[in-house]
Amino acid sequence: MLSSDMKVPKNRQTRLSDDVWLAGEAIARHFRMSSARDGFEAATRDYVIRLSQSDPKFAEIWEKVKDEGVEEN
Repeated sequence: MLSSDMKVPKNRQTRLSDDVWLAGEAIARHFRMSSARDGFEAATRDYVIRLSQSDPKFAEIWEKVKDEGVEEN
C-alpha cells in the first residue's frame, strides 16, 4: 500500500511536473495500485481510449504509432 506521506521526488529524476506527479499518486491510491507510476499508466491508457473513440484524427495517429512499435535497445 502507498504511504500517506508520499512526497514528490526532490531529484526530479522523473521529469514530471509536481501536479502530474501528485495526480498519478492520487490515481494510484484511489485504485489501490502499488505506485504512482501505475497511476500514470492507467490514466494515460484511459485517456488514449477515450480520445481515440471521440477523435478520428487522434485514432489514426494512435494506430500509426502502435504500428511503429517500441525501439529495442
